[in-house]
Amino acid sequence: MGNLTFIHKLCISACWGLLLMYSAAERQYFISPHNASWADARNHCQVCFKEMVTLTPQNIHVIAKIINSTHWIGLRKYINYNDTYNETDDYDYDSDYDYYNSTNTSSKSFGTPWTLWANGDPLIFQNWYPGFPLFKSPLPKIDCCSCSCTCPAPPRSTTLSPTTSMTSPSPTGSTTGFPTGSVVAEYSSRDSTNITVTESYDNTTDSTSLYDVETDMDMLTNATEWLNTTTWLNATEGANITRRANITQPWESTTAPARHTTDSPWTTTTQLPIVSTCERSPMLPPIIPENNKNYIENSCVVILAFGPWVERECSEELPFICYEDRFMGAINVSNITSSSAALQWDQGPGDISHYRFEAFSREGSWNVTKNMHNLSYTLDNLIPGTGYVITVFAVKCERDLNPLNGSFYTIPGEVQNLNVTRFTENTISMNWTKPNGNYGFFEVIAFSALGTKDKIKTVTAEHMDFDNLTQGNEYTFVFRTGVDDRSMWSKNISISNCTRPGKVSNLTTGNISDTYLELQWNPPEGNYIGFKVLANDTHGELNVIVENQTGLLAKPYKVKVSGLQNGTKLDFRVNVLGVCGLEGQIENTTTYTAPGPISNLKLTAEHNNIDASWDFTPNPGSNVTFTAKLCLDGKEVDKSVNILNKNVKFDGLKTATQYEVKVYTVLNNQESPETHSFIFTLPSPPTGAKVRNKTTNSLTFEWIPPENSSAKKYICTLNSTFWSFFDSRVENTTMCTFTGLQSGSTYDFNVYTLSDNKTSNPASCNGTTVKDPVEISLSMLCSSEVSLYCEKDETKKIVFEELQNHFKEILGDYVYHEVETTSP
Repeated sequence: MGNLTFIHKLCISACWGLLLMYSAAERQYFISPHNASWADARNHCQVCFKEMVTLTPQNIHVIAKIINSTHWIGLRKYINYNDTYNETDDYDYDSDYDYYNSTNTSSKSFGTPWTLWANGDPLIFQNWYPGFPLFKSPLPKIDCCSCSCTCPAPPRSTTLSPTTSMTSPSPTGSTTGFPTGSVVAEYSSRDSTNITVTESYDNTTDSTSLYDVETDMDMLTNATEWLNTTTWLNATEGANITRRANITQPWESTTAPARHTTDSPWTTTTQLPIVSTCERSPMLPPIIPENNKNYIENSCVVILAFGPWVERECSEELPFICYEDRFMGAINVSNITSSSAALQWDQGPGDISHYRFEAFSREGSWNVTKNMHNLSYTLDNLIPGTGYVITVFAVKCERDLNPLNGSFYTIPGEVQNLNVTRFTENTISMNWTKPNGNYGFFEVIAFSALGTKDKIKTVTAEHMDFDNLTQGNEYTFVFRTGVDDRSMWSKNISISNCTRPGKVSNLTTGNISDTYLELQWNPPEGNYIGFKVLANDTHGELNVIVENQTGLLAKPYKVKVSGLQNGTKLDFRVNVLGVCGLEGQIENTTTYTAPGPISNLKLTAEHNNIDASWDFTPNPGSNVTFTAKLCLDGKEVDKSVNILNKNVKFDGLKTATQYEVKVYTVLNNQESPETHSFIFTLPSPPTGAKVRNKTTNSLTFEWIPPENSSAKKYICTLNSTFWSFFDSRVENTTMCTFTGLQSGSTYDFNVYTLSDNKTSNPASCNGTTVKDPVEISLSMLCSSEVSLYCEKDETKKIVFEELQNHFKEILGDYVYHEVETTSP
C-alpha cells in the first residue's frame, strides 16, 4: 500500500481492532438497474432506499454472490455529510506542488481519509485489492542550486591518451582529475539542457552505473558500450537527470583535467594559467514517482465481482448497490366494538409516496384496498365476532417496503335461549341458540355453591354435556362467547342446577346373628346429607330398625339393622340423600349361607409379583367375598381378604422363588375349603440398559445386572424394522457389541436375564450409530398460473415443509436426515 503516514497506520490499526466488535442490523440489498456516478448513485440510494451499501465481515460474502461485475459501494476517500463537497473539487496535484520547497501548497483540507462509510458507520473492515488504496509518495526537498563551470584548454599542443576526461572526487573530497569511463554532463548556462560526452578510444573494461528514472534501478554496462550512448543522450534533450552520489558533477571540480603529452618526462614546459568561470543555475525538478501518476486525490471505491475493493474516479458511471434496513413497524388496533375498529400504523422510513391499505375478513366475505397518505383509518359496518386481517404497505419509489401486518376480532354476541336438558351425578346437559354474526367458541364456567375450584370448558356447538362435576352439588353456569384467539368476549349469560348425589360402595354385611346384623359401606364422593336403608326378604319389604354406628362422614359408614328373622335370605338396599331434594342410585347386598369352593385357579408370575385368578359360580341370590393367602415354605407371608373380584395380585416377592397361593370363599363369615397351587417367580430383569460406545457401523450396549440374583447369562437382541435387521446372542458379561450396522440409523435393543431356562422381562433402550452424512442437492422448478405465486415466501415455505414431511414419512426417526434450503 505504499508509504503510509502515522495517521494512516493508526487509522488502519484502530479499524482492525474494532472488527470483532461489529454487529449489523437486518438489512436488504438492492442492485441498481442502471449505471451512475458515485454521487448520483448515492443520491438515488438515499431517495429510494437508505444509503449505499456498507460492507462488513458478515455481509461481504452475500454481496459478492449477488454481483457479477464492478459496483460502486458506499465508501470514498473523503465523506462530507453536509454535501458541501463537490466531485469537481479534485485538483491537479502536480500544478499545486512546489518542487523546490517540497511542500504541498493546497489549501484544501478534507480531514482524515478512509474513516467513514456513506451512512456514517466507522470503517472497521477493509478488503482492498493488493496495492490499494494508493497513497501519494513525498518528494525530496530541494533547497540548493547548480553551478556551470567553463574551463579553457591549456594553450599548447597535447596528445590525448585514449581516455575520457571527467572529474573524480578524491577520498578527501577534492577533485584531481577525470577517471577513464566516466560520463560528464556539462551545462553552459542556467537554461542549458544539452548533454555532451567526451568519447574515449581506450578499450577499457571499467563498468559504470547508470540510474534508470523509469525503473528506479542502476544499470551496469561496459564502458565501451557508452560509446553508443551519444545519440540517445542527444535525443533526451529536456529530460530530467537524477543525480547519483557516485557521479561527480563538473561544477565540483576546480582543477584542470590531467593530460598525457608526448613530451619527455625530463622536459618542462611552462603552462599558462587557466581561467574558469562559474554560473549558478536552478536544478531540474525531481522525477515524480510512478505511483503518484495513478494517484486519485478524492477517489471512490468499487467492489470487484470476486470481492476485493479498488479505487476509481468518482465521475465514472457504474452499477451500484443500495441497502435498506427492513421496515419493522407495527399496526395498532384500538376502540374495537362489535361493528367497528380504529387502526393506526407506524410511519415508513424516508420519502414514502403513499400507503396501500389492504383488509379482509378471515371467512372471506369482505375485503377492501385503499391508497392513502395518512397513518390511520377507521373500519365501520363490521360483523360481530369476525376476524379481520390488516396489511399496510409503505410505497417508496414505486416499491413496496416490508408489509405491516395486523389482525383483530370484533366483539361477538351473547348466547340466547339457554336451558338445562338433563343432569346426572357428574354431568349437566344444556343447549342454547348461537348469537348473531360469527364466533369462535363458547366458554362455560361452572361456579360451585360450596366455593370449590371453578371448572371451565369450551365448545363450538349449540349444546354441551358439562361433565366431571362433583356429585350432589349446586352449580351456576356462566356462558360467554369468544373468538378464536380469545381476544374478545361477549356479555355473560348464566343458569343454575344441581347434580345428583352418588351411591355408596363396598356395601357388606358382618357380625351376623339370628336377629340382627351390621351393614357397612363407603360413602360416595362429593356431597350428601344422609342415607336411606331398606330391607327385603322373599316376601317383600321388612319393617326393620336402623341404628347409626358412626358419624355421617366416617369411612366406612356402619349401621346396625335389627328386627330380622333367622335363617332367612335377606336383600338390603342403601341410597344417598342429596341437595335440591335429589336421591342417589340404590346399592344393595344379600346374605347367604356358606358358599362352595372356587375352581380353575390360575397363577401367572413375574420377577417380583404373582397374579391369581379363579372361577366361582354362586347360588342364585348369594353375594360372596374371597380370601387369598400367599405362603413360602409352608408359612403364610401375605393375605388379601374381602376380595370382590375373582383375582388378586401379590407384589414385592423374591425372584426365581417357588410360592404357594391359597384361595377360599367367605359368606356370612363362613369359609369354604381352600384351593391352592404352586408357581415360581421369574428372574429379575437387568436395568440401566444404555449405549456404551458407537461408530458408524457398530453399537456397544451395557447394563446393570439385577440385584440379589445369581444369574450370569443374558440374552441380547438388536432390531431395526427400517433395515429389516434382527440379531440375537447370549452373553456372559454385562456388555454386548453388534457390528455390520448402517450409519446414522437407530436400533432397538433388549436384554433379558436367563435363569433356569426362564427369561426375565427385558431392559430396553435404543442406540443410533454415528452419522456419516452424504449431501444431496435437489433443485426444484416452480410454475404457476398465478402471477408471482412462486416468488412468495409462503409458497416456498409450504413446498419446503412438504419436502421435509416427505423425507420424514420415508425415513422417520430410524435414519438421520436433515433438509435445508440454500439461496439460489
